[in-house]
Amino acid sequence: MIKSIKFKLWLTFLITLVLSTTAMLLLSHASVKKGFLDYVTQQAIDRLQNLEISVLEIYERENSLEPLRDNNRLWLRLKYRTFREFIEQQTREAISNNQPPPHPSVKAQERVFIDQLILTDPTKKLIVGNAFKNAEYSWRELIYEDQLIGYLGYIKPKDFMRSVDKLFVSQQLKVFALFSLAIVAASFAVSMLVSRWLVKPLGDLTKGARQIADGDFSVRIQPNSTDELGMLCNNFNELAKTLSANEKARKQWVADISHEMRTPLAVLKAQIEAMQDGIRPTTPENLELLKNKIDALHNLISDLYDLSLTDLGAMTYNKSLLCLYELLEEIADDYVHRLEEKGLAFQMTNSLDKNAGIYGDYDRLAQLLRNLFENSYRYTDTPGQLTVTCCTTNKLVEIVFTDSAPGVPADQIDKIFDRLYRVENSRNRATGGAGLGLSICKNIVEAHSGTITAKPAPSGGLAITLRLPLSHS
Repeated sequence: MIKSIKFKLWLTFLITLVLSTTAMLLLSHASVKKGFLDYVTQQAIDRLQNLEISVLEIYERENSLEPLRDNNRLWLRLKYRTFREFIEQQTREAISNNQPPPHPSVKAQERVFIDQLILTDPTKKLIVGNAFKNAEYSWRELIYEDQLIGYLGYIKPKDFMRSVDKLFVSQQLKVFALFSLAIVAASFAVSMLVSRWLVKPLGDLTKGARQIADGDFSVRIQPNSTDELGMLCNNFNELAKTLSANEKARKQWVADISHEMRTPLAVLKAQIEAMQDGIRPTTPENLELLKNKIDALHNLISDLYDLSLTDLGAMTYNKSLLCLYELLEEIADDYVHRLEEKGLAFQMTNSLDKNAGIYGDYDRLAQLLRNLFENSYRYTDTPGQLTVTCCTTNKLVEIVFTDSAPGVPADQIDKIFDRLYRVENSRNRATGGAGLGLSICKNIVEAHSGTITAKPAPSGGLAITLRLPLSHS
């Protein structure tokens, strides 16, 4: 796969380089040829100066160009005098530069250029000369005493008339071609290095993805840059880290659930077998013990079911306008005697407005409050205390559960809302439950657009703050 990507990168670079270099070479060829041809043409046009002078002399003498009208003989004489002067000048330059005289082809091309000259009046109406149909003429103004008296019309040469000009352009194009080939070679070498630099992280990512697919989540890729590829490597590492944590959590989840279910089942089995063997009598007390274990198992399964519904988005909420003040008082009354029997001092300050309502599910909110009371009841040592403070602030209902020791280490507070997480190592359900209560609380609060947070309490325990939005109606 990586070889294929590397090959594609090289091929893409190569095709791009060849196309761009070829286009540059063709454009350079056309530009150089056109530019130099314009230059040579301008030189040819400058040679018309002698012919212009002759025409102006006739105009000065006759005060008109009429002597030249349809006078082809005079026109030819003037043109060929210009032609002879050009050839003589080229010959003198060749001799002075120790070069051969102008090639006959130069003379022939110059003769063609001269033969195509025409003379027109200021309206470009032909005075003398053979005008070629469909020919594109360029014009040289004839000015006498700041007055336009006519035009010399000429057809631009489409090729070079001198071999030295052709040689110069040919040499320039060869230089461009060699330069282009050098660019292609250098760029191809750079493209190989760049493609290797680009493909190496992709190869590492592919190898790492294969390791993750095989179940090895410990793989990490060291990014060598801070660009998009470096970010991709960092994201891959985060993905591997998350998958590793999820796999660890899954295994821990299975182990914890099996343990939580095995404990009451083991007690039930032992008690039933003891009754069957006649070791324990079938008394109301022993049956009550079995019922308690069955209730504990039922509660665990109910909690797991609620969490699974939340994960699937299938938990239903029958929301309506309700009074949280009354609900809180009702739940608190249920726990007053239990807390006192355990040796926990209970105090509640309920400053909620009796007329203030929230929009929520009565049963789910009751479950939320019971879980918070139950959490303090189970985890607070005796003698101890539990304080519940309720108030309304910024269109929110704020309820704070503050209990006494034992507390939760600061580095573990963020984890107490995780499923099956408990601070103490013991898995004795009678002491700490299954660790699902606070997870369910968090889900219920979020379903009501609220928040739930925890922090160490000054009394040595835990302070859990619950915030729910007030109803606008």
